[in-house]
Amino acid sequence: MFKKFFVLGATALTIIVTNTLAADVSRVRLMVPVQATDGSKYESGQTEPDSVSASGYNLQYVHSSGVGVGYTSSTFERKFSSSTEEWKDATFVDLSYTFGGEMTGQIAVGMLTGVGSTTSGSSSYPVSESSGSAFDITGGYDFGGFEALLGYRSETVKIKLEANPNLTYDVSRTLIKAGLGFTF
Repeated sequence: MFKKFFVLGATALTIIVTNTLAADVSRVRLMVPVQATDGSKYESGQTEPDSVSASGYNLQYVHSSGVGVGYTSSTFERKFSSSTEEWKDATFVDLSYTFGGEMTGQIAVGMLTGVGSTTSGSSSYPVSESSGSAFDITGGYDFGGFEALLGYRSETVKIKLEANPNLTYDVSRTLIKAGLGFTF
């Protein structure tokens, strides 16, 4: 709880302090995950995955005032020695603030809007309940018309399956993402 208030307070303070430093052009940004890390908490006796990967995209529009809105869709896969779990289509709506000119910084927060099904082995399980949030920091460099982007995203996702509604699954992850933006 404190972490959420801290993030919201830091975001509000950043917006107030950097209001005059807002980017002076509008932008459209597209980013994809290039590296994933499992953020789930494992207790003793639970098997940790051998590898994890993520796919998906993040699409954003940033107004020249620096305020932006975005949509993120990601699929997360955990591979174990005996099976593979795939958590499909976690979707987020993101609000962001971008500051800077040639070199930009962006802070974004996201709210989970839905999760698709999960697949384990050859079986698919529908999701009955989900909750989550995201925090994102991105840096960019404008080359005059387009920009290169590199960012870090932390997604906290909790899911309950229809097959076992009493058990909550933690499919949280952190992502390193890269992409391109277009300024106009």
